[in-house]
Amino acid sequence: MKTILLVCTGNTCRSSMAEALLRDLLAKADLADKAVVKSAGTHTISGQPANPTARRVLAAEWQLDLSEHSTTQITPDLLASVDLILTMSNRHKEYIQANNPDLVAKVYTLPEFAGYPDEEVADPFGSGEAEYLSVAKQIYRYLEASLPKIRDFLHSEEEQE
Repeated sequence: MKTILLVCTGNTCRSSMAEALLRDLLAKADLADKAVVKSAGTHTISGQPANPTARRVLAAEWQLDLSEHSTTQITPDLLASVDLILTMSNRHKEYIQANNPDLVAKVYTLPEFAGYPDEEVADPFGSGEAEYLSVAKQIYRYLEASLPKIRDFLHSEEEQE
């Protein structure tokens, strides 16, 4: 089983929403048993809940529950234990690669992985519900566009066994 890590800054908004949305997409694609999906932040305090607006938006739009989410700070051990790292921005990608040069080949921005290399996922922190919904829909679009690549990535393990 492979592990996919979604990364943003605080792990309360973008990456927590992306984690829940990717789990949902994998379940609908009958791939949930092939992947562990996690999220973390480059600059966060572990153990904090998801942003209340992010929780409301995911519950209202996708019936997904973020109430059990707890923030996680990225660490070298966490990064080394995952197979694919998808960040919300180039800044996150560059931060991880600069501090972990051995991981360069498995770090992408989510938009880049989805085929949109010149785009980034905006940070809705401090914004209203409409902005959170817009960002969540953007993340969902990128995850949907990435699904064929993720499927291939998850099945590549079976070929190696």
